[in-house]
Order: sequence, then C-alpha cells, then structure tokens
Amino acid sequence: MAEAVLADSPSARTNSIVDGKSSVDGVSYHYLLARGGSKTVVLLHGWGTTSYMWRYVMPDLVARGYTVLAPDLRGLGDTAKPAAGYEKAAIAQDIRKLVDNLGLGPTINLAGHDMGGMVAYAYAAQHPAEVETLAILDVPLPGIEPWDEWVQGPRTWHFRFHALRDVPEMLIAGRELEYLKWFHNVEGVNSRAFDNEADEIYGRSYSQPGALRAGFEYYRAFPEDVVANRTFAQRKLKMPVLAMSGVGGLGAVYGDHIGHVARNVRSVVVEGAGHWIPEEQPAAVTTALTAFLPPPK
Repeated sequence: MAEAVLADSPSARTNSIVDGKSSVDGVSYHYLLARGGSKTVVLLHGWGTTSYMWRYVMPDLVARGYTVLAPDLRGLGDTAKPAAGYEKAAIAQDIRKLVDNLGLGPTINLAGHDMGGMVAYAYAAQHPAEVETLAILDVPLPGIEPWDEWVQGPRTWHFRFHALRDVPEMLIAGRELEYLKWFHNVEGVNSRAFDNEADEIYGRSYSQPGALRAGFEYYRAFPEDVVANRTFAQRKLKMPVLAMSGVGGLGAVYGDHIGHVARNVRSVVVEGAGHWIPEEQPAAVTTALTAFLPPPK
C-alpha cells in the first residue's frame, strides 16, 4: 500500500486527503482517502468519470469530520484494468476488501453514482449489517422495476451501444475526449460543471490502454446484474437509503424505483442538475448527504 499527499489538487488544501494504491486480490486499486472521525463515508463514481468527480463533495465531508474514501472502480481511472470481474456484486466485494485493507470497516456509509450506485446497492444487499446508510445517485438498478421499460427508452441508448462487443471501442478509440465531452454535456443540465481541466482528466483516464474496454464491460455485465439484483431484492434493505436524482436525470420517479429494494427511502430531486449531480450541483449533494448521514464522531 502506498499513500502520498495530493500536493497539486484543490483537495490538498484540506491537508488531509491522500492519494494511494492498494492491492485487492491482485488488482491495484487507486483511491483518495481522508482519515477523520470514526464515521466512514465511501464515495463510488460511475462510467464517464473517476474518483475525481467527488472533488467538490469530498473536501466538504472531510471538513465536517468524516473519514472519506473515494476509489477508482475496477478498470477505471488509475485502477488496474483486468479482463473480467465487472459484475457489480463482484466489484462490491472488491470495495469491501479495499475498505478492510485500509482499516476503515467493518461498518461504513456508502454513496454511489451511476455504476457506483449499482455497486453500492450490491454491497449493501450482500453485507447489510456493515452498511449504516446507503445513498444511490441517479442510476437505474438492473432488474428492478421499471428496468425493462427504461432500458428500451431513448435515454438509455448508450446502455445498448456500450454493451456491444468491440464496436464502441472501434468507433471511440482515439476520440475519447471528444466523446466524453459530448456525453457529459448531453446527460447534464449544468454544462459549465465540466471545465477544460475536468475534460482533460477524464479524457486522459479513458484513453489509457484497456480503459474503454473495461468501462464497457460494466454494461456487458448487466445480464448477470439483473439476475443478482432480483435475488437481492427478495429481501428489502432495512438501513436508511437516500435516493438522489437530478431534475434533468431520473427525476421524481426515482424514489419509487429505489423503494422496490429498500424499506426506508428518502427521496431528493436536485434542481439545476441532470445525471452528473455531484459535479453539476455539489453543494446540494453535500447538503443532502450531511442531512442524511449519521453525525460524525
């Protein structure tokens, strides 16, 4: 395990966020970590971003006294890019082992956006006694009503495109920056959230060898995720769950969707945001999370 202070990051101004790597079953996981109070919050990003997406939310949570971990998910960012293992239940086990490696468990608070939200749900469903609270941000859960309807709609065209074998890699390779800039804009409401620095960081991340393939494997694993989630959903989650959506994302229907898998759901719809809520409206995300999370100690 190696850790270093992020001297050139805005987050470094908190004097507590470090940049490290840790091996999880032979896969090198990159992470950002700030050790603070006894309550740990784990922030999981999704496709099209990396742990960098939490650059505004993470320092605010740290300043409020939480220990905060934000890893790059398997295959994404500066985490290694193995050929397999992109089922969300499997990645959830990775994150659990990372939490253990860093001495942060066993009980944590989870928040996940997009693919990270799918992973966060799989984590909570498999280890409910270890998740104090769960927040899922603007992502449909595979196999959970109305998944079948949503995945046939125009908003999820990329689910079908990205799941094709080899074709998206062939068309996007060498144009990662252009594709991501367009994708971030079309899925967002506050397009100013993605400045040149963010675009360059994400473009570099997804231009790395194997990064496109690894990212699209998240979509190719949906059939396995559907089977797993339908089994998980037979026992609804009992911990408090925050369902957060953007008004230009999944919107007001999102709380009902998450209600199919959890008993105690609080719904928040963020104005001025589409899909990329932590980047489009980070203050609103921080406010919602701090009102929802247990007080730091």
